[in-house]
Amino acid sequence: MNDPTDTRFFNALQEVLSESAFANCAECRAAVDKAIQTSAPLDLREARLHIDALPGTLRDEILARVHARMASDLSAIWDFMSNAQGSQKPN
Repeated sequence: MNDPTDTRFFNALQEVLSESAFANCAECRAAVDKAIQTSAPLDLREARLHIDALPGTLRDEILARVHARMASDLSAIWDFMSNAQGSQKPN
């Protein structure tokens, strides 16, 4: 995973899938674990396909929780601000 956003997404996804509410998503969790471990493009794609294959309401709940984690990660938000440390942009 070269893209920091992908790294954050999959790490948040792994955390959400480890919650007891999603114990029935073991196959999906295994695919995400493998994608994080290898960072191989095909493994990342496979993990995304597992997420896409989940029933709609379950998938939406998982992705909503992932989004909430990512949206509240202030360190990640700061890294993408135009005036973050190391940035040459004024704003």
